[in-house]
Amino acid sequence: MSTPTSQHQTEYEFEPFELIFLRRREEILQLVGLTTHALRSMEGASRLSAALKRPPEIVEKIRDLEMLARAEIESDLPLLHGAATVLIWGSLEAAFRDFLVRWLVKHPSARLVPELRNVRVRVAEYESFEGEDRMRYLVNILERELAASLKPGTGRFECLLSPFGISPQVSEDDRRSINELAAVRNVIVHRAGIADDRLLKLCPWLSLKIGDTVLVGRVTFERYVRATSEYAVAIIQAAGDASKAVGSSQSAAQPGAAGDAPQAARP
Repeated sequence: MSTPTSQHQTEYEFEPFELIFLRRREEILQLVGLTTHALRSMEGASRLSAALKRPPEIVEKIRDLEMLARAEIESDLPLLHGAATVLIWGSLEAAFRDFLVRWLVKHPSARLVPELRNVRVRVAEYESFEGEDRMRYLVNILERELAASLKPGTGRFECLLSPFGISPQVSEDDRRSINELAAVRNVIVHRAGIADDRLLKLCPWLSLKIGDTVLVGRVTFERYVRATSEYAVAIIQAAGDASKAVGSSQSAAQPGAAGDAPQAARP
């Protein structure tokens, strides 16, 4: 996978994928690795404590912790990987939203697409913002107008990218993994990890039943990480192509500039 490695080498609009997604991805993987190592390191701790003649009550506490750690390891750390799944989706979503904000800052003509020209904005609110905050206001409105949050998986991203001619291309396996990630994440966050009818309809390949507990293991989590990383790459590449199509004359705005109000803005 090819990703930006230095803030100084990354173009303005793509920095969120470095500063948010890539950095957060590394932190999540480090946390998962560290926690896994710590739990595995508990094995044999109670026997060692007993051999060193530590007080019986201390040995018993260590034995209890060792048994808990062993049970988690044997079940493939579903709670840890489930929590990490929620975090990896959140980091992709946050980076994507900031990317859109910066795209509108860098490419003023993007604010004239029909999907933005036809939205209703409160002029007083719009004028109260400057620079990226003003574009963030437009992105929030666009998300609402296109009902992006209601679209499953990659659909929530691509309905927002489509108006700007950005079409990320990923394999069907990666697309399915991202759609699965989004559905599993929603069940973990909103249903305490209990499978519902929506999850079954969106991800029939999981072979779950309503009421089943959704467990995320190491292999599944690593698949989610790889798929989201590939999707971030695909967005960067597709946006790079779209940027060339827009042309340098359309990209005159400086990063952080307030920019013009959308042509159709009205109270």
